[in-house]
Amino acid sequence: MKADRAKLLESSTVVTNKLRKEVREVRSQLATERAEREEIETQFSDLKQNSAPASKLPEAADLLNQLKAKRKKSKADLADVEAILEMIE
Repeated sequence: MKADRAKLLESSTVVTNKLRKEVREVRSQLATERAEREEIETQFSDLKQNSAPASKLPEAADLLNQLKAKRKKSKADLADVEAILEMIE
């Protein structure tokens, strides 16, 4: 009877120690993920602050004219330029 209890206690201790080790590993991974997320959020915030506001972007027609002046054979049209401006706003 005492031997069975001792084996059960030993088994429980082994399981408990394994679970504690797993918890430490998961906590470590969580800390790493949080740090990476914070870094990404900081980079995103920096990019957001440095991006040109929509009001400072040139008109689509002006951009198209500039493009046609630099690349005479460009097949882009006004709708293409407008779509690009919508994407970057």
